[in-house]
Amino acid sequence: MELTKIAEESARGSFSLIVGTAASTVISAVAVIFIARLLGPSGYGLYTLAFVVPTLFAAIADFGLSPALNRYAASLRSQRKYSKLADMIRSGFIFELAAGATVCLLAFALSGQLAAFALQRQDIGQLVGLASVMIIFQVLFTFSSAAFVGLDRMGLSAIMMVLRDATRAIISPLLIVVGFGVAGAIGGQIAGWTLASVLGVTILLTSRQTLREMPSVVNHEKGMSADIETMMRYGVPLYIGALVTAMITQYQNIVLAFFASNAEIGNYVAAVNFGALIGILATPVATALFPAFSKLDLQTRREELQRMFDYSVKYTTLLIIPVAVLVAALSRDLVRAVFGTAYSSAATFLAIYVATFLLTGIGSQVIGAFLNGVGRTKETLKIALVQLAVFLPAAPVAAWLYGVPGLIVALILSSLVSTAFGLRLATRKYMMHVHLKDTAGSLAAALLSAAPVLPLIYYSRLPAFANVFLGAFIYLAAYLTLAPVFKAVKRTDLEILAPILNQIRILRPATAMIFAYEARLLNMLERNISPT
Repeated sequence: MELTKIAEESARGSFSLIVGTAASTVISAVAVIFIARLLGPSGYGLYTLAFVVPTLFAAIADFGLSPALNRYAASLRSQRKYSKLADMIRSGFIFELAAGATVCLLAFALSGQLAAFALQRQDIGQLVGLASVMIIFQVLFTFSSAAFVGLDRMGLSAIMMVLRDATRAIISPLLIVVGFGVAGAIGGQIAGWTLASVLGVTILLTSRQTLREMPSVVNHEKGMSADIETMMRYGVPLYIGALVTAMITQYQNIVLAFFASNAEIGNYVAAVNFGALIGILATPVATALFPAFSKLDLQTRREELQRMFDYSVKYTTLLIIPVAVLVAALSRDLVRAVFGTAYSSAATFLAIYVATFLLTGIGSQVIGAFLNGVGRTKETLKIALVQLAVFLPAAPVAAWLYGVPGLIVALILSSLVSTAFGLRLATRKYMMHVHLKDTAGSLAAALLSAAPVLPLIYYSRLPAFANVFLGAFIYLAAYLTLAPVFKAVKRTDLEILAPILNQIRILRPATAMIFAYEARLLNMLERNISPT
């Protein structure tokens, strides 16, 4: 398979996930707005804390089968080993169902003790127990979604996300309004995971179209054990790495439970929710890159891998860094427009938090997808452990000294160290490269594009929503103009991106206008610098 064809498939898959993630994020944002406003900062903080333990237990229950299925679905399909893939899917489902049920019961039984010990809030044991019900459904959701991505049916993964968040958006606020409070918000979350996971598993196990006419092969016991062993051999390092990542995420909330009030936690989570705006671009692109890298062998197609790695870092940087800078610039109006003035600290937290996405410029969104795609999962684990080693001691000290902003800085520091370590592995061991000049150009264009937005931020008396839309329009126009000036966009980039993005019909009108504008700017710049 040619590199261009793989890139086109990745682009189509990324777009499906971007659309699904965007729809899911918008719906989820609506749910978060209603939940946060109805519960208030303190209630929203308790709602967040109730899911700390269940989320950790759900990560424990996966055992690496989801990322393994993602990879093997892509590789076995390319080899046309459909029967083997069908067996692997069924074996993985049985294992995940048993593991999810076991861990769910364990978390429910220990909910009271864990609430008192880990969260320093003995009175929310019942809320933690209720939230633990979601574990089994989250495990099955993750498994089936990973299978769909590996099968190049990313649209189905997107549908699952939309169903999950739409259900939550309807049921959670309704249950809060009728008097169930925080418990009602948790109940809506459980309902979303339940419906989406049941739909995903049903389609995965019964739809012949989804499995591409794979023959129905029933595993005998030995065959199932072999499938699980194969997946775990690949997936366990990823599993440990994902578990470390989940620990870091929930460890933040545990540290805050010791050093911050419920209202401060609510403000912090409100700020982090805006990171989902950037995740609309970051997560789908990184997810789609995983099977794309899986289709290229490291030994025989190293040059193609190097080009794909280079382009992936450059183009994710072009997408994500300007969005991160824009969110930071508009943080005050974004928070006011969405959550209201009650969440007064969230804007400051958000402006600091989005700095984590600037690390995209040195490969933070690509390195993991590359290493996992070529089967070097132990290297991914090392990266996760490096981040844990930095964050584990830094977080409580920083939170104790500086509160929530200190915790966020500790998170950024740990992400920077682990990404730098991962980049060192990728460049020295596998000869992958990041062109820092391109990153610097993108960052310079992004930062300077915020300059014309600043008067709007400080002097405008328009409503917050109007400031957000007007500021985003001004920023986009400035960035598209400055990107060629700082050589963040070159003519070769237009030649590479145009045929790839043209595969996505709905984007053609917009991309055609953008490419034409960029090409005209490049022509003007070339004429100005050419010798007379």
